[in-house]
Amino acid sequence: MNALNSVLLLFVLITTCTASYYTYPCKKICIFDNVTCVTRGGFNMYKNVVKGQKGLIMPLDPLHMEEIDGEMASVKFKLTNITMYGLKICAVTKATVNATEDIYKQYLYCPKLISHFHYKAQKHSDTPALHGTGEATIVAYDYNILNYGKYSVFVNKDHRPHFFVKTHDSRTRLKGKLVFEITQGCMVDNRTVKETATYMNQHWWETENKLHKPIVKRAMSILWHNTDIFVRNQTMGEIIPEHNN
Repeated sequence: MNALNSVLLLFVLITTCTASYYTYPCKKICIFDNVTCVTRGGFNMYKNVVKGQKGLIMPLDPLHMEEIDGEMASVKFKLTNITMYGLKICAVTKATVNATEDIYKQYLYCPKLISHFHYKAQKHSDTPALHGTGEATIVAYDYNILNYGKYSVFVNKDHRPHFFVKTHDSRTRLKGKLVFEITQGCMVDNRTVKETATYMNQHWWETENKLHKPIVKRAMSILWHNTDIFVRNQTMGEIIPEHNN
């Protein structure tokens, strides 16, 4: 498998789809400048990745994550047994592929993301951010995510061009409300549980940035790990097929 830079991309798209060794038609690929066409392919690709493919990638809703370390209001904490729900109702609103700079962008809208986790917080702290150990849930409404990074193309044994992901990062933006709830508290009394929930909801922006965003970014890393596996196993014509309408 040979990786290709953008200079060779156009040549690959032409020659690999006109070669005489094909036994079945080569699917035409979107013109990258056609954002509507690329977005349609990106929409379907996302749904297929989240759904999973037997023998290739596991379904991602619910999505399980092991642990995340963080700090909020000078309180260090560890999240474990993290489960996120809601990726299957997210949708790609825009997708772009820049052949000149080898950059992809995926704009994702999620009407509702639910994250449930166990937490263990620093024992001694004057702030009511988090105390002791327990289980909590964060619900985020109207959530925007931008996934972006570098991609490249290779020609597989099928003599057809395939994408692969070289780098990935994400940005997030909470447009709706964020709700934090402790579903089970250990080593703390009911008063402390209520104080903590009140603090986390009143300081929702800090809760988003320090607690929820790291969960989402970890989820996106897993999503794009699976996306890389998926696109390597599909031709470019299957990922972003040209449409007549």
